[in-house]
Amino acid sequence: MSAPTDCACTGKSLPKLLRPAVMAFLAQGEAHGYQIAQHLAQMRMFADSRPDPPGVYRALKEMTEQGLVTASWETGDSGPAKRVFTLTQPGKVCLETWCDTLSIYRDAINELLNLLRKARRDAQP
Repeated sequence: MSAPTDCACTGKSLPKLLRPAVMAFLAQGEAHGYQIAQHLAQMRMFADSRPDPPGVYRALKEMTEQGLVTASWETGDSGPAKRVFTLTQPGKVCLETWCDTLSIYRDAINELLNLLRKARRDAQP
């Protein structure tokens, strides 16, 4: 018997990790929203449920309001102006906190995985 395809246990989407993924990308340098969305779409954790561009822009707007990123308009010789996002110093601090938090989660998940594997072994005849 397999789990329902929309069950959280399938791990198909980790939406709460959108923000740290955006910040990690911006830590490499400024980028416009489309570049960020394209990068996220290539990440394995979002493979089965790619973040939609409006959702990415919504997160960027919230992060801008919180002072984690700044936004400025970039005009080029051709095409429309693009909004370019940059990670701020408070954003870098937040990114460090995410690193610490995810390390704690990873350790807790490893502990849970060990329990699940033991339960699976014990349940077999």
